[in-house]
Amino acid sequence: MIKLVRIDYRLLHGQVVFSWSKQLNIGRIIVIDDETANDEFKKMSLGLSKPSGVKLNIFTVDEAILKISKIEALPENVMIILGNTSSALSFCKSYPKISEINYGVIPKKEESKQFSQAIYLNNQELNDSLELKKLGIQLVMQQVPTSKRELLNNQI
Repeated sequence: MIKLVRIDYRLLHGQVVFSWSKQLNIGRIIVIDDETANDEFKKMSLGLSKPSGVKLNIFTVDEAILKISKIEALPENVMIILGNTSSALSFCKSYPKISEINYGVIPKKEESKQFSQAIYLNNQELNDSLELKKLGIQLVMQQVPTSKRELLNNQI
């Protein structure tokens, strides 16, 4: 069962992944990121940074879309981590069952606007987020399970 869909450019970030994994009893993490899926060194690095006992898959967006029926049938609780809003939008357009996306960290960059302590969206990311909102998806900004949940939908 998919328990969490998160956008975080860091993908598997120690403290964050461990806290969400523990809170939601995650048994498998699926990273959906085209660049990482095509880079053996990055895949190896992510394999080393996952929580012990948690399975890890790394797919391109297209691979994840093709495997979604298998992902849905997995017996363990699943966390999906996407590297950016563009990947999230592509995935959600092909898989309309996502009702909420956790915006973890999207870094500050040139011409980006701050929406929370760790969420900065440039024009493309804002447009992607508006499209996600139009798909009926709640966009929640929350770093870790114990931090305050803020609804991005109300700010865009």
